[in-house]
Amino acid sequence: MNDEKDNLLRPKIIGLSHMTFQSSEIERTLAFYRNVLGYEEVLRLNGPDGQLSHALVRINDRQWIELRPEHTPKSDRLIQFGFQVEDAEVLRSFLASKNVKVPDSISIGETGNKSFYVKDPDGHTVEFIQYIPKGWPLREAGKSPGAKALSNCLMHIGFDVFSMDRSMSFYRDILGCVEMWRGSSDDKTLAWVQLRLSDDINYIEFMLYDESLSLESLGIFNHFGLEVSSMSATMEEVSKRLSSREYPRTVEYGIGKCHHRLANVFDHDGTRVEFMERKTFDGAVTPSSTLPPPR
Repeated sequence: MNDEKDNLLRPKIIGLSHMTFQSSEIERTLAFYRNVLGYEEVLRLNGPDGQLSHALVRINDRQWIELRPEHTPKSDRLIQFGFQVEDAEVLRSFLASKNVKVPDSISIGETGNKSFYVKDPDGHTVEFIQYIPKGWPLREAGKSPGAKALSNCLMHIGFDVFSMDRSMSFYRDILGCVEMWRGSSDDKTLAWVQLRLSDDINYIEFMLYDESLSLESLGIFNHFGLEVSSMSATMEEVSKRLSSREYPRTVEYGIGKCHHRLANVFDHDGTRVEFMERKTFDGAVTPSSTLPPPR
């Protein structure tokens, strides 16, 4: 469990900031975000060659999804994900004291904010960002992500995890995330572990596995969750927006094992976007699974 002294010394991790995915056709992916999810506010950044290198889709003043042109065809779409922190330099020093490999200093990233990167136990690139007034998106605070945006909250991010114990050591014991719930898809082994950020209501989700994952499975595992107030209203609108467009998977809607109403849509690369209501459909607390992890 977390050491009480660590809880006092650990700099605050105050929110989910973003997820970054590679896209095989970035303009087509942006059309999905615009036409289906309703996000119109995009920051475009060009590389030294003058070509588009980053496109950031605004969810709210503090959260976004970043898209980059594909670097490796037919590979995992996930590039990285990030957390908003209160003080990047203090957190960098704290992580170094816990034997986490960190850079020698923080830097100013593409968004104009202070940040640094580490690798988690599964090799995911994790960015810790301290927002500053001149950085994006704070410099444009108050702008709407789009009049037809279906959500203004990145409620959770999910990613593939091979060793639950090692990930627990990093995200729970070092970063201070608090376990919320464990679930199983087959009533034999665990499939998911949800951990709330130490200083926020939003959370991360371990997507557990014990065998090599296919590209299709990676698209399901490495996903992000958007909070909606009414799943029925959201799905009615999504169905209209998808009616004349082709995507690789159909909309999936139902009650999850966590007892939340949820629905999944997929972009043309097979990356999953999950809509979810914050509360359980019956108002009850869903019991956490006691089953063992896959390995």
